[in-house]
Amino acid sequence: MPEKPQTALTVQRAGALAQETVARFRAMEPARRTRLVAIAAIVLACFSGLVWYASLPDWRTLYAGLDSDDAREIAQELTAAGIPFDVSPDGAALRVPAQNLDKARLTTTAKGGPRSGRMGFELFDKPNWMGSEFDEQVNYQRALEGELEHTIGTLASVQSARVHLVLPHDSLFTADQREAKASVVLRLRHRTLSEDEASAISNLVASAVDGLRPENVVLVDAGGGGLLGRPTGDAALASHEQELAAKLVDTLEPAAGPGNVRASVNVDYDPTSADETDQSYDPAQTVTLSMQRSEQTSGQPTASGIPGTASNAPNAKPPLYPAQNPAGQNLKQESDTYGVSTRTRHTVAPAGRVRRLTAAILINYRRVPQGKGVEWQPRSADEMKRLSDLAENAIGFDAARGDQVTVEELAFDEDAPQPQPVLSERLLGLASASQIQAVLRYGTILAALLGFFFLVARPALRTLAAAPVPRLAQPATGEAARLAPAPEPRAITPEHQAAEQRKQRAQTVFEQVSEAVKREPAQSTRLLESWIRSE
Repeated sequence: MPEKPQTALTVQRAGALAQETVARFRAMEPARRTRLVAIAAIVLACFSGLVWYASLPDWRTLYAGLDSDDAREIAQELTAAGIPFDVSPDGAALRVPAQNLDKARLTTTAKGGPRSGRMGFELFDKPNWMGSEFDEQVNYQRALEGELEHTIGTLASVQSARVHLVLPHDSLFTADQREAKASVVLRLRHRTLSEDEASAISNLVASAVDGLRPENVVLVDAGGGGLLGRPTGDAALASHEQELAAKLVDTLEPAAGPGNVRASVNVDYDPTSADETDQSYDPAQTVTLSMQRSEQTSGQPTASGIPGTASNAPNAKPPLYPAQNPAGQNLKQESDTYGVSTRTRHTVAPAGRVRRLTAAILINYRRVPQGKGVEWQPRSADEMKRLSDLAENAIGFDAARGDQVTVEELAFDEDAPQPQPVLSERLLGLASASQIQAVLRYGTILAALLGFFFLVARPALRTLAAAPVPRLAQPATGEAARLAPAPEPRAITPEHQAAEQRKQRAQTVFEQVSEAVKREPAQSTRLLESWIRSE
C-alpha cells in the first residue's frame, strides 16, 4: 500500500517538471527556440550515429586473395553454418565478426579450405582413364609446382609464390641430356629477403625435385627487385665487415660487460688480380748433370817372339823379355754438364685482397654499484691497453699493411637513468593488439559523447534554464484538486516577474526567521522583549 502514494508523488513531480520545461520553452524568443530545436536535432543525430557505430560488428579478415569460385564456395559454407560474413568490393576477401573468426576457420578447413591458385596433388583425386603417359607427366609437373607454391607461401616472409620447373631429360647421347632447373617468383611481405631465407627456399625446391641442384634454382622478386639470394660484391663486403664487427663485440664484451661495446669495421679491398713468376739462381751450389768420356788408340800391329817352330809349338813358354813394339797414338775425350741451383715461384693473387683494415671501437664506462644506485666510472689505462690488444688480435691486425684500430672510452647515453613509464604506457604494453583496438574504439565513442555533452547539450540546457517562466503552483490533491478550476494562462510581464521575486525573497526571510525562533526560543523571546522596550 505505501508504494502507490510514492508512485503518484513521483508522477506528479515529473508532470510538474514537464510543465515547467514547456513553459520555459514557450517563454523563449522565436530565434532562440529555433536554435534550441536545431541543437537538439543535431545532438540526437550524433548520438544515434555513435550508437550505430558502436553496434557495428568488429570485422576480421578470414581469407584474402581468393578467386571467384573459392569465394562462392566459402560463402555457401558460412551461410550453411549460420556465420555472418562480409565480402570486399573486389570479391577477393571475406570478413567475419571477431567472435566468429575461429569458428569460421574450423568450418571452412573441415570442408577443404580455399583452393585458389594452382592445385597440388589434388589433381590426382579424380582418375583420368583416357589420359596418356604424357598427360600424366604434365599433371605430375603441375601438381609438384602447386605443392611447392603452397609450401613456400607458408613462410613468414613470403606473401605468394609462383614456381616453374624444368624436369630432367635423360638421353642416350650426352649432348641431348638436360639438367633439372627451377625458377621461383616471390611476392615478399617486406622489402627484401635475407641470404639465409633465400638459401632455404633454394634447398627446399632442390630437395623436392629429382636431379635438381640448389645452384640451378633462380629466385626472382615480383616487386622488381631483381634476383634474390645472390650477394653482389658490395653485399659480400658489407657482410664481411659486419662479421668482423660482431667478432670484436663478442671478444670484448666478456671483459667490458654486456652492452658496453660498440664496434665498426671498414675493409679496403684491392679489386685487381695479380699473376707473378719469380725465378732465381744460386751460383754457390752446382750439380753435375751429365758426364761423357771417350778414349781412342791408334798404331801398326807387329809379330813378337822367336821365329821358328819352337815359338809355335804347344805349351811353349813366352820369352822372359818380350820384344817391345813401337809406340802407338792414344786419344781421350771428356764432356761434363753442370747445373746451377734455381728456384721458380709462381704467385697468383685473386681479386679482393685486403689492402687496409680500420676499426673504431667504443667502450662504455665501468658500472660501479653505489648503495641503491649505480655510478659509471672511467676505466684505467692498463685495462684499455688490454682491450686494445684483444681487438687487434681478434681482427688480424697487420701494421705493415697499414691497419689501424682505435679504441675510445666514452659514456653511453644509456647510462643516464631512464624515466619510469606512465600508467597508460604500462597498460598499453601489457595489452594485446586486439585489446588496444577495442579500447581505442570505445574510448573514441566515449570521448565523442562527452564532447557533445559539454559543447552542445550543456550550453543548450543553460539556454533553456535561463528563460523566464512564472512560478507554478503546487498541484492540489484530493477533493481540492477535483473542485479547483483549471488555471488560466496569463501573459508574463516584467512587473509580474519583479513582484514574484520580491515575494520569494520575503518568503525566504520569513522561513529563516521561523527556523531561528524554533531552534532558540529563549534567545528569540529576549530579543522580542528588547524590541518592545525600545518602542
